Amino acid sequence: MASSGPLKRKLPPQSSNPDPTSKRAAKRVKTFSARSILAQASDKALSKNGDLDVSAFVKAREFEIKAIAASMGASKNSLSTRAFQQLPKNLRRRTASHNVKRMPKRLRTRAAKEVHRAHKQGL
Repeated sequence: MASSGPLKRKLPPQSSNPDPTSKRAAKRVKTFSARSILAQASDKALSKNGDLDVSAFVKAREFEIKAIAASMGASKNSLSTRAFQQLPKNLRRRTASHNVKRMPKRLRTRAAKEVHRAHKQGL
């Protein structure tokens, strides 16, 4: 059986969103930036002869501690999902956000905490 030409492969399906900043890429960037922690070099605390400038060293460590606390808060807020988002689309009800007892039992305690926190913040 002689071939009439080179075999052609099917092209992969083109995505409807060719934009490189798609939702997945944006979430990846958000996750990466939330997990990164800023740091300062402690080279300025050391002099050329090896003496340690304590105040500069303490300021650098203070900056790092503040950066760790800020990144922990950022990662907690940016990577979390709400209890209502864990439900399948057909179970998401408007009343579930007002009545926690309409939620599945496995999510009720988490939803109650979220509702309490939202009311506490005045949302």
